[in-house]
Amino acid sequence: MTDKFNLIETIAKEDKFSTFSRLLGTSGANAAFSTPGQFTVFVPTNDAFGKIPDAKMNELLNETNQTKLKSLLTYHIMPGKVMASTLGAMMIRASSTGEDLAFSDNGGLKVNGAGVQARNIEATNGVIHQLDTVLTPPPKAAAAVAAATTAPLTPITPAVETPAIAEAPPAPLTPPVEIPAATPVKAVEKPIF
Repeated sequence: MTDKFNLIETIAKEDKFSTFSRLLGTSGANAAFSTPGQFTVFVPTNDAFGKIPDAKMNELLNETNQTKLKSLLTYHIMPGKVMASTLGAMMIRASSTGEDLAFSDNGGLKVNGAGVQARNIEATNGVIHQLDTVLTPPPKAAAAVAAATTAPLTPITPAVETPAIAEAPPAPLTPPVEIPAATPVKAVEKPIF
């Protein structure tokens, strides 16, 4: 019998991850683990959530269906099991939401600038890396999520550039042509009978 737990259980049993664990459940973001396969989860500590201003946190918690909160938490999940030794070499990889996560290993392993503290906490369906800061999706991604949840999509018509119309070159000058004057026609008189 193994003593390993799945990702949801592993996150839940760590006191320092209690905020992330609770929010996964209330927002429904834990559904991301319902598909088969391995995942990498970047879990912010309770202290990391403490850095979020109260007004912003209340906005996320009080939103109907917690759509923005679910999107924010799902952004911390990446398909596939990736150990810390490989993260720094990856540079960019898509999260479960489709938005990019940026990795660097200059002055310590970082994800979108957030420091990776504890690494390689294994679970039966993936691995957890502890973060000191809550990740935020790139601004355009957040705007797209907000727009998708509040307004119907409208097609964007690309601007069409009208090609400049070149002026026709002036017609070459030709010397005047003399047209002979019409010669008068004599009326022919016919005899009347």
